[in-house]
Amino acid sequence: MLRCIPKPIIAAAISAIGLISYSIVLPATAQDASQGAGANMVTEFKGALKSFERGMLIVVREDGTEVMVQLPDDPSAFTFVAEAKPPFLRQGMLVRFSGTFTAAGQATAPIETVTVIQPPTGRLTGRAREMYTPGVHGERRGRNEPVPATAQVTVVGGLLGLDNTGIAVQAGNIPVRAPMSPDAKIEIRFNHLSLAQENDPVSVSGFYQPPDDTKVKAERVTVTTDRIYGEQVDTKPVRATRRSRRTKDAKPDADGGDAALGGVGSSDASSSVPAE
Repeated sequence: MLRCIPKPIIAAAISAIGLISYSIVLPATAQDASQGAGANMVTEFKGALKSFERGMLIVVREDGTEVMVQLPDDPSAFTFVAEAKPPFLRQGMLVRFSGTFTAAGQATAPIETVTVIQPPTGRLTGRAREMYTPGVHGERRGRNEPVPATAQVTVVGGLLGLDNTGIAVQAGNIPVRAPMSPDAKIEIRFNHLSLAQENDPVSVSGFYQPPDDTKVKAERVTVTTDRIYGEQVDTKPVRATRRSRRTKDAKPDADGGDAALGGVGSSDASSSVPAE
């Protein structure tokens, strides 16, 4: 029997799609492009995240060059990807998984991957919109086509519970339960950088206007990390010491802020409570 995860306070994610601080200059005319004055060149590169502000990334390319990257027009093409453990999860979090289900709503096999998502800021259409809309989404069929015995579907919904017996979500008006594989993977796929940090790996595909390849209009951006959210970290206890008056009166370090980009800590995994 599934046991619900205690309901937490879900922190608001920081939107990553803001006002664009600069724009890529496209060829003014076809004649300019034919003369090589404004023909856009395709580029793909990897690097490390340096900073992010107002819809633009600064990425240090592998050759050490700093590149200004304008975010893709498609908000779903900008993704932060990380691994997570069950303690990271909260009741009500929006999750997504795929599997084969019978017409009666029974999963035919354990779920292998559960993805934690948040609806991106921006306009989504078609299949991309379905991937963030609570419900059970499958292949569309004609009005007169019979309901198949089994079907591959994608489930999107608010998390109700997760334990060693399986997962339960509220997919719109449909409650869905499914068994989980013992080796099931939990991943985070956010379309913003609230969990990103400086030096996280970045891959970019897009185009630029020659000869300046340091200003890129991206078609796809993926930021990754080897950090695992919700993983228990062993720390040695700090031995308390008696402070002198001078130490006691000292002001705290003003430079002790969080080094993460975009407000990391808004989904602090250490405060999560695992399902029992």
